[in-house]
Amino acid sequence: MGLYKVIFLGLAVAGQEEEARLLRGLQKKFNLTPERAESLLQRVPIVVKKGISREEMEKYVRAFEEIGGRVGVEEEPTPETLEIMPPHTYEPPPAPKLPPTPEPEPGRKPYTGPTITCPQCGYEQPETDECVKCGIVISKFIQYQEIGRSFEGKVREISVEDKYTPWESGEGFIWGFLRTARESLFYPTRFFKKTAAGEGYWSAFIYAMITGIIGFGGTILSQSFLFSQWFPIRPLPTLSYTIYFIIITIILPFMVVLTLLIGSGVTHLCLMIVGGNKKGFQSTFRAVSYSFSGYLFGIIPLIGSTIGGIYTLILTIFGVREGHGISTGKAVLAVLLPIIVIVGLAILGAILIPLFLGTFGFFGGVRA
Repeated sequence: MGLYKVIFLGLAVAGQEEEARLLRGLQKKFNLTPERAESLLQRVPIVVKKGISREEMEKYVRAFEEIGGRVGVEEEPTPETLEIMPPHTYEPPPAPKLPPTPEPEPGRKPYTGPTITCPQCGYEQPETDECVKCGIVISKFIQYQEIGRSFEGKVREISVEDKYTPWESGEGFIWGFLRTARESLFYPTRFFKKTAAGEGYWSAFIYAMITGIIGFGGTILSQSFLFSQWFPIRPLPTLSYTIYFIIITIILPFMVVLTLLIGSGVTHLCLMIVGGNKKGFQSTFRAVSYSFSGYLFGIIPLIGSTIGGIYTLILTIFGVREGHGISTGKAVLAVLLPIIVIVGLAILGAILIPLFLGTFGFFGGVRA
């Protein structure tokens, strides 16, 4: 099985709109900053991946073609190929021959002033800013070389897998789930950038269902167990514990679905109120779905549900911020707005209800 090398060659079609589209595509598909994407385009041709299989090579080709890029593919020699092919096949190509320095015309003195060597073709000529042989502007060429050297070692090899969350990259059910849970819990900024680049509802919905059932189920089981130890009474007088847990098992998925749909809808409405809806409901739904990783703390007895609820709110803030490309302040306001409204109404009720009841003499006491 052969190995391949993918070379990024730049724009497929020249034009300002095509260049802007390509730069946006590099940022979105490969998780690059605008500066790195522009540097990558300036340094073409550049090897973006080598030593990969044919299937992975085709992924790269499709990814670049979708954003208007042009790539080249070369098959890399394997050890078996090196043994079979004759040695002369691998002789390095001869160095390019430079044109001979023209002889001075009879009766004309040779040029003895300052000279400059073209950094691209190597032609030596009287000092000027434009090469008379290949036509480049030497000062600009040197400037681009310095920019490229400043980014040397900073532009990593692009990986198509960086575009996807582990759950959506086809790594397998268990391994993909564990990696997604780990990245979302401990590296939320990097993880939700991948989530923002992805598309679709189904994968995010399934992940939210699994994490929600584990988290909510763990909370119910641990609290029921501790409650039964401290208060040894049956949950319902007419039900056994077996039937009770069967009912909980049936109801649990519906609880998770209801929580996900209400949470996504309310969060998206709050985003629209604060002006943070930049990429539609799908981005909000994906952010809320993957933030359900926080509910996994529910398996910890007593404090797990509290920690899970708080951490889920924090992950939702990261998710809507990266998903919609908004500021942290707007994301915090959108996610916490329902809590702010509820607390405000509770405080208002605590002030107004006693005043209202007092007008009817409920707190006036008994008169003699």
